[in-house]
Amino acid sequence: MLNKQMKDLLVDPWAKSISQRPSEFPPYLIVVDALDEIEDDGGSSFLRDLLKTVDDGHLKALKFLITSRPDPDLARLCASFRSDAICRLYDVPTDTVKADIATYLKAKLSALQDKPQLSRLVEKADGLFIYAATAVRYICPPARRMAEREQLGLMNELLSSMPDAAAGSLLIDNLYQQILWLAFRGLEGSRFRDRLNVLHTFLCTEERVSTSVAGGLTSDPEGMEETARLVVESLHAVLYIKENRVLWYHASFPDFIFDPLRSNFNIVDTSCSHRVKMSCHQATHHAFLAHACFNVMSCQLRFNICNLPSSFLLDSEVPDLERQVKGNISDVLRYSCRYWAQHLTQAMVDEGHSFQECISEFLIIRILFWIEAMNLVGSSARCSRILHQAREWIVKVRY
Repeated sequence: MLNKQMKDLLVDPWAKSISQRPSEFPPYLIVVDALDEIEDDGGSSFLRDLLKTVDDGHLKALKFLITSRPDPDLARLCASFRSDAICRLYDVPTDTVKADIATYLKAKLSALQDKPQLSRLVEKADGLFIYAATAVRYICPPARRMAEREQLGLMNELLSSMPDAAAGSLLIDNLYQQILWLAFRGLEGSRFRDRLNVLHTFLCTEERVSTSVAGGLTSDPEGMEETARLVVESLHAVLYIKENRVLWYHASFPDFIFDPLRSNFNIVDTSCSHRVKMSCHQATHHAFLAHACFNVMSCQLRFNICNLPSSFLLDSEVPDLERQVKGNISDVLRYSCRYWAQHLTQAMVDEGHSFQECISEFLIIRILFWIEAMNLVGSSARCSRILHQAREWIVKVRY
């Protein structure tokens, strides 16, 4: 599939454009960003096919810039192609990086470019662009216009609450800690727990979901979609919505949340020390989401869920079937049907006893309704694999 995509989307169109190119055709640069974020070995497979395609001479006059966090496989592939093909950011002179960050901050925070606080932010970034970019999104939210006075206030608040930190990952950890504290401070009890649970759900779902789905995957979904929207708004420096799905700007943020040594921290506010616990134990939250999926399916799955007129008609013969599916199978039910087993198999084995009733009820009462729903949403081919995954986990739990 990857070879075909490379050929159909890049090689063939580029070859067809030869006759239309001017005689003095300038070189084009294609940037492939964050190659390391492709799941499994997808980044290595993509790079291997790209290097082979370039080596075969099919993409002459094109240059490629590929960015990635340190990855041994990607580094080996690049080094095997050209020994000088790798540029490490930590090899770039510090003064050059600081000058670039200063230019970036002055462009993004143009109203504050002459303020002394901007120079302090450059120094605080200490060469980490992700630090500067995250600070910019906090000071000047993408979806809101901020007056100069408001931007300066946010910058002062951020700088004053951030003590000097060590270089490297501790810098971005300190920034994430402050952003989380500023977003969650003042919340107590169930308000704090509900919002934190929604944040963990955004990070643990098997695909990126909407605020309505994240809200629906809670123990008490009533009104939780609004809570989920508030979580994204308060964490606009690290989360954003695109095509109705919640995403994060950089992979370092979920890495931070999943590490308790980094995301459980002490913070000093008005001379008082607070212990803030923001970390997500993935196996525990996957168990929570598996229970949530079972609960959604138990409440919403039913016989002939789309009220089809006859079982003797093919799906293609049912008029307006797509509208019927959309109106009767909610997004949160669609998600639950597709991913309950993935969450189940990522829960810890000692959680097994808590799923006995859910699994029994599903297999005895709901499984045929589930197969029908999976067929209607176009995922029937996944049913066998999902049941096999669940069976393997159940066998492991029992023995």
